Amino acid sequence: MVERGAARFSLDATQQRAAQGELFVLEPEAVHTGMADVPEGWAYKVLYIDPAVVHEWAERDASPPRAARWVVFRDLALHRALQRAHAALIREPTGALAVEEAVLGAVAALRPHLQPGPPSRAHDRAEHAAVRRARAHLRERWDQRVTLAELSRAAGLSRFELVRRFGEQNGVTPHAYQTNLRVQEARRRLAAGVPPAVVAADCGFADQAHLTRVFKRAVGVSPGRYARAQ
Repeated sequence: MVERGAARFSLDATQQRAAQGELFVLEPEAVHTGMADVPEGWAYKVLYIDPAVVHEWAERDASPPRAARWVVFRDLALHRALQRAHAALIREPTGALAVEEAVLGAVAALRPHLQPGPPSRAHDRAEHAAVRRARAHLRERWDQRVTLAELSRAAGLSRFELVRRFGEQNGVTPHAYQTNLRVQEARRRLAAGVPPAVVAADCGFADQAHLTRVFKRAVGVSPGRYARAQ
């Protein structure tokens, strides 16, 4: 939920904008950028929900629900529920009943914005399984050099077929997917106060300059500026 200013970001092939008071919902692992859309910047709070929690709403033999029918929207009830969840997370110890109730309240308020998952076919599941194996391989080796030949062996597809299927199902290439994983981890470590040079070495970047180029392209600001804003 955006609390101040406005942000713009790309998601797949679309361009999005979220301003103060608006909400936006992204599916897990959705590759996206994020940068200020106004001179004064922007401030926001994010709630990461375990997909298993959302899946409890679906029938056992149905596909899990997908993300919001629209990316950016306004919903006062959901906004208030998210604020209550955030307050509980700050006020109560992790795992407390009050926290779980507040978070589940936010999840329940999100439910009207979800849409059913696509029906599955046996052929699609087989293709999905190969791409899932490739994603898992990249997540396990997010900070390491991974060749396309290695990834194709892990997925069980030819290199050409893997790149095509991976792009169709994820919207990005395997390399871009791995880079996004590295940027996500870099953001976490920078926010924790780890120096950019150390982050670059630990997150698989060639050097600090490489981290700066990739990070600024993905996030919209340099690693140093991002760290100072946390």
